[in-house]
This record gives sequence, structure tokens and C-alpha cells, in this order.
Amino acid sequence: MERSIHEGIALWQFDSLSHEPGIRHFVSDRHSFRTDEEFTLSYSSTPDREAVRQNRARVALAMGVEPAHLFMPSQVHKTNIVRVTPETTTVELMETDALVTNASGVCIAVMSADCVPILLYDRKHRAAAAIHSGWRGTVARILEKTLHYMSGEFGTQGADLLACIGPSVSQESYEVGSEVVEAVRQAFGKAGEQLMIPQADNKAKLDLWKANSLQLEAFGVPASQIEVGNLCTVIRNDAFFSARKGDSGRFAAGIALV
Repeated sequence: MERSIHEGIALWQFDSLSHEPGIRHFVSDRHSFRTDEEFTLSYSSTPDREAVRQNRARVALAMGVEPAHLFMPSQVHKTNIVRVTPETTTVELMETDALVTNASGVCIAVMSADCVPILLYDRKHRAAAAIHSGWRGTVARILEKTLHYMSGEFGTQGADLLACIGPSVSQESYEVGSEVVEAVRQAFGKAGEQLMIPQADNKAKLDLWKANSLQLEAFGVPASQIEVGNLCTVIRNDAFFSARKGDSGRFAAGIALV
């Protein structure tokens, strides 16, 4: 991933998606606009709603869409999926952690501060997805569910996809308790052991990047079409918000068909 300037704001971009015509995408930096101001995109992270509105408008401009056509869901770590059109309402986005679209002129995005943001682009059918997958979403297989949803809605197949796993907590920085360890084992079976490095007191260090990559590969996405950003929000807390580091702000990852 590389950080570059778009319409006056600094955004990170994936190598694979950057070369695709007809789309734009972004991952925001915690200092995307001014280095002395935190660039949060979540209304719940600050009482200054006008600052968030302006930040979202700046992102929309960089993505080439109207501010009203930048869609971000109200995330609750569940597996609800919404297909977005220009007419989609805020109410429809409540309690949702994955958005899909094949509509031009809209940008779909999810927010994060350690959880895994995932962007998908179906080059054959011109459809896209933005997914928020923390440990709860990962063991509930929200990515797998979104892939099958896209298959039903758009005809998406694994070979059609470019998949990008964005900045989030790395295995090195992510120790989880016995509850999460057991949930991973139940969700992934024997493969779950590949995702964890055992620690004392029945804890483990969990690899969310690999857990989501496994879901992509199981759907038939070639490994060469899966890009992992390899940016840890804890280690690179200078660039990204991290709840584990005590941040209230949220960055976002999004994709637009233009």
C-alpha cells in the first residue's frame, strides 16, 4: 500500500486496485487532511459532527461522488449485508457490517480502528463490496457470506475478484482470550490452529488477515488476486486509529464505481 494525495487529502491505496480503470478506492489516514487534526470519519467518535461531515465530504470529493453518495453503515459486528443504490437510506444501513453495489457514482465504505476492512472488486461484473470484519465477524464468516451474496446478486465467481485486506491489528499485536480461541476453533476446525500462536493462560495471538484470506481462497479467489496491506494499526498507530491503543477516532476503507 502507498500513501498519496487526492484532492488535497492523504489517502492510502492498494497496489492492485490502483491499476483498475473505472474504480476509485481509499483507506484514510488519521492525519489525512492536516497533521495537527485527527481525520476521524465516525460521528460517534467526536462531539464535533461538523468536522466529521466535512471530512466525509472531502473523501467523497476524492472519490468523485456526491457527499450524499458516500455510504457508511452503522456497524455492530454482525453479518448483515446491504446492497447499496443511490437511493439507499441511512435507516437501511443500521446494524450492517458489509455493503455491496454495482451502481456507478456511489462509494461504499466501512470504518475501523483495529478490525479488518476488506474491499472486493468483481472486474467481470463491475461490482464491489466493503466489509468490516473484527474477530466476531471473522468467526461468523461475514466475508464468506458477502462473497456468496455477491454470487447470487451479480454472478460473482472467485476468479473475477480482486480482494484487499486493509490496515488492522496484526497477529503480533493481537492477543485474545480463551473465549475467542474457542470461537476460532469452532468456526475453522483444524484450520483454526494455523491461525493462532498459543500463549499462556489459554490465550493466543490471532491472525485475522490469514483467517479472512482462507475464506477468500475457499471461494476460489486466486492467491495472486489477494492483497494484504500488512499495515498493523497498533504498530502504525501514527497513521491509523487503534482502539487497543485507546483511540476513539475511526478511519475508513471504501471503493467507488465511477
